[in-house]
Amino acid sequence: MHYLRRNKKGFTLIELLLVVSMLAIVSLSIYATFNNGIKIWQKINRALPEENLAILFDKFTLDLNNSVNFSSIKFLGTEEKFELATLVKSPRLQVRTVGKVIYSYDSEAETISREQRDFSHIYSNGEGPVTDTIKNVKSFKFKYYIYDLEKKQYLWQDEWLKEGLPLAVRIELEFDSGSQINKFTRTVSIPISG
Repeated sequence: MHYLRRNKKGFTLIELLLVVSMLAIVSLSIYATFNNGIKIWQKINRALPEENLAILFDKFTLDLNNSVNFSSIKFLGTEEKFELATLVKSPRLQVRTVGKVIYSYDSEAETISREQRDFSHIYSNGEGPVTDTIKNVKSFKFKYYIYDLEKKQYLWQDEWLKEGLPLAVRIELEFDSGSQINKFTRTVSIPISG
């Protein structure tokens, strides 16, 4: 009788199929883990326009809370622009000093910008850096809260071209987030007005 001799050096077909299928399962799970990690990283690092708007509102509030009566810098306000004297951090002078902040709305570009001028910019009639720009703003309006001595009542008006400061400033805007248009309103009282 002849017995078949088995070669002990190789693998059987079943063993090879088992290893290949296990390798495919492990590779697929590693790929899925990395792919999900990349998606999560992209979502976390995606810039949201609403975050920029919240930062602008915070700076707006801080600027009004730190506003000062300064004879060289007048508070001027219209529906699309206002400027005030406030405390600013000057990169040029490396200190916190009195400066001017200008908020303006460009209806053609649909942007809001914030320009900051320190003391040296003001007296050299130079422009300061535009520190923030918000895009996709469909409508924008500043309003100023005053006490009318003649009518003896508080009311909102569209302009402030007088001496001194209004009691409060309100921003009303419509922002296009891509999927819908959202309306935002922020009212900030000015502590030193009155």
